[in-house]
Amino acid sequence: MRDIYQEITDRMIAELEKGKIPWHCPWRPADWRHRNMISGKFYRGINAILLCMMPYESPFWLTMRQIKKLGGELKMDMHGTNIVFWTLFEKDEATRLPVLRFYMVYNLEQTCGIPAKFIPILPPKESIAFHPIDTAEEIITDYVDCPPIQHGGENACYIPSMDVIQMPERIQFENEESYYSSLYHELTHSVGHKSRLNRPGMDNIQFGSESYSKEELIAEMGAAFLCAQSGIEHTTIQNSGAYIRSWLERLRNDKKLVVQAAQKAQKAVDYILKPVQIQEKAA
Repeated sequence: MRDIYQEITDRMIAELEKGKIPWHCPWRPADWRHRNMISGKFYRGINAILLCMMPYESPFWLTMRQIKKLGGELKMDMHGTNIVFWTLFEKDEATRLPVLRFYMVYNLEQTCGIPAKFIPILPPKESIAFHPIDTAEEIITDYVDCPPIQHGGENACYIPSMDVIQMPERIQFENEESYYSSLYHELTHSVGHKSRLNRPGMDNIQFGSESYSKEELIAEMGAAFLCAQSGIEHTTIQNSGAYIRSWLERLRNDKKLVVQAAQKAQKAVDYILKPVQIQEKAA
């Protein structure tokens, strides 16, 4: 039986060994986010990360059945990309367990023969009006029960016992993108508070512990998702070799870590962006 968690983790490790942080996807305008071409539904969580790792410009993905239904076919020597979904396995009459499964999708660029009338028209990226500060601030506004954000001092942190986010002054950051990506990291932490999603262990996380490592990965992925949503690059740790090496070690020791963290990060992002983002269904 295929070990899906291990296969995904191996893909993440391969990217980390190249010096890349795979859950930091390059910026794509909203219209260019990865989605299924037929349903129009956006890919989320670990699937969004897996597809961002692929070298295709088009945001459109299809199953083999969908390609054939549209009258298309694959180009020579094309290989699909595995993404995941949850299904229920009936262990017995009283027990149904969620099980992770793979399915294969192909990027539109890997196909030929699909009539143009079936392919959505995308606005040119350079024509899209984009103001990173405005869109970044909108995300904070959408977080309806956002804890107080206090500015001052030298550290960015979330304090669960007080339900407060502490940030350095904005002018201390190298640029606006760095400020917002750091703030999004702390916002993702704050969603774990007992008054919100109540993520286990948030009340007593010790620096350097296993629970701390897991929570940091959730927060980093959540920040990456929010940066993509607002249209800013997530650059704060992109060049940190020590950070990359630390995650290599953790992922090798816990094959389920990245999938579970992406799932929890997506839940946190949905909470922050409600009610708009939470209405989108996973493709």
